Amino acid sequence: MCSSSRYERQLVRILFGCAALVLPFLEMWQIILIVLAAMIGFAYVTDRRSVALGPLHLCFAVLILTVLSWVSNFPVYLLGASIAISTFAVSICETIEADKSPRIRTVMGSAVFLISGMISAFIVGSWIIAFNGIGDIHMSSSPYQFMFFLAVIGTLTGALLESIPHKNNNLTLPFGTAMAMWLFAEFGYWVPPSILIFALALALIIGYISYGAKIADITGVLSGTLLGVLVIVFGGIEWFAVLMVFFVLGGAFTKYEYKYKQSLGIAEAEGGARGYKNVFGNGLVAMILAVAWGVFGWHVFLIGYLGAIATATGDTLASEIGETWRGKPRMITTFEKVKPGTSGAISALGEFSALLGAGAIGIIAVLLGLIDYPIALITTILGGFIGTNVDSLLGATLENRGLLTNHSVNLLATAAGAIVSVGLYWVLV
Repeated sequence: MCSSSRYERQLVRILFGCAALVLPFLEMWQIILIVLAAMIGFAYVTDRRSVALGPLHLCFAVLILTVLSWVSNFPVYLLGASIAISTFAVSICETIEADKSPRIRTVMGSAVFLISGMISAFIVGSWIIAFNGIGDIHMSSSPYQFMFFLAVIGTLTGALLESIPHKNNNLTLPFGTAMAMWLFAEFGYWVPPSILIFALALALIIGYISYGAKIADITGVLSGTLLGVLVIVFGGIEWFAVLMVFFVLGGAFTKYEYKYKQSLGIAEAEGGARGYKNVFGNGLVAMILAVAWGVFGWHVFLIGYLGAIATATGDTLASEIGETWRGKPRMITTFEKVKPGTSGAISALGEFSALLGAGAIGIIAVLLGLIDYPIALITTILGGFIGTNVDSLLGATLENRGLLTNHSVNLLATAAGAIVSVGLYWVLV
């Protein structure tokens, strides 16, 4: 595509973003009419592929969000913030990344998107709050700190969406960022900017180190950063340290005897670099439990969190170490000998590695002061070990039949590990 068309499209986006500044002065029906008129105009542009198709999709997304704001309690300041991320951040990032797909493919591109997205979302959102208010009595004393928190969450979500190759990102980006910010706005939870900046910087630095070490690709960096920020903000630095033990052990043992596993055709692709599917497959349950802890403060969420992380760690070590066993593993359902790397296969080395990984999480939790009594340590180890074997059972049955993917199996297994840990804790305490 010629550079002139790219610049025209960027100009359209920037003008679209600037238009968000008039949102506090318009009624909802007026915004809807203006967006509809813009959609009709873009639909009649001749060269739709080069200039108008992207803005047309963006208009459609804004139309849906505006209607949602009209009929529900979706805040207008979040509408403006999502438009800012989808226009200003995208235009700046597209300039850096030379208009290729996905837009975010490098460390530089992700950094530019994050900085420009957070700044623009905060400015536009704060502008609307200054005229319309925040609409939440609980946030009325600190609306701009709350807006900054939401801008960070929305931009991290947007950066992740932009790093994943897919069609129609002009639809998914505004929807994804808006829904993420709305979700956390409904919690009414926020932390001071100093804590948030610390969490973001720490998670990003670790993520970029992982990228440099080829432990994670750019989608893994951004999804891990989002996961890390939420765990630090809602759980605390100790919760994040437990999560980091999993990522360090997982990354290290993925490289363990990599050439041997590669010769068998069972090594992780891309040199073992983990992407967003792996991050969320192993960490989504833990992230949800950390957020629940921050919102509700119930001790049971900590127990479940440790069980989920213990399962993810145990399963990763069981796979990466167990696959190096020179003998043939056995299927967990029939105990028949199968090839190494078969979903649902177990071995003595793999089972021991699972116990070792779950135990490492339990011991780290004790050392960090998250738990200080033997029962919680036992429930963490047992939850992780049982959850790992649930992973093998699901792999032998549903995954081998094509009903589940490896990442969905990981997700269900970590949920099972959390449930087992919580259940055992209730029984034993």
